[in-house]
Amino acid sequence: MRLINKKQAIMKKIICSMMASLLVVAVAFTASAQTVTRNVSGYNGIACGGPFNVFIKIDGTEGVKLDVDANIVDDIKTEVENGILKVEFKDHWKNHRNIQRANIYISAKTVGYLANSGSGNATVDGVMTAENAKIALSGSGNIKTAVKSGTLDLRISGSGSIDVKGSTGMADCHISGSGQINGKSLSTETVEASIAGSGDVNIMASKKVSARIAGSGSVVYSGSATIGETRYAGSGRVSKAD
Repeated sequence: MRLINKKQAIMKKIICSMMASLLVVAVAFTASAQTVTRNVSGYNGIACGGPFNVFIKIDGTEGVKLDVDANIVDDIKTEVENGILKVEFKDHWKNHRNIQRANIYISAKTVGYLANSGSGNATVDGVMTAENAKIALSGSGNIKTAVKSGTLDLRISGSGSIDVKGSTGMADCHISGSGQINGKSLSTETVEASIAGSGDVNIMASKKVSARIAGSGSVVYSGSATIGETRYAGSGRVSKAD
């Protein structure tokens, strides 16, 4: 009986110790995060660089909120240059190690240009609108957005992915690397694709699809489009979705 009571006492101490440790960790994590609002204005494009998770809301207002580790707040630059809101570290982001929290919330009146570089992700709540819209991704990150435009320039360098829906007259798709353009829900008339590597374009077209593929990449399209001019150097091909 004494042995059982002794074991129970030991177990209680262990459990209490573990709970205390978890509480300390939780408090430390909470204390290390900081929320800061910054006033910015006069932009219709956004360019982000680094490991940030960027949430963009097109709601007719302008501003930036940082929800990040307290020790990196002052190192993050949020400036408007030539109509482009740039969100990035003042020095190279790889100099900042062990980042636990890196959320950026951006509100915008309109967005016609969106660029993301690094390992971070950008998600748009709303529809990008412009006569000539452009989305550019460099690195391993991801961009998710809806678009309504006359033309749409989609560019990927690296292994990242662009998920885009909406409508455009002409989509110009460029991939260098193993990136993915997922435009299954993007309605287009004409598609021109250029792939160097193993990247893939999946898109909808009603008139014509043309492509230049060097490597094992592919262009898969749905809709009533016909295949226009194609140039292949490797095993890559243009094909219609089943």
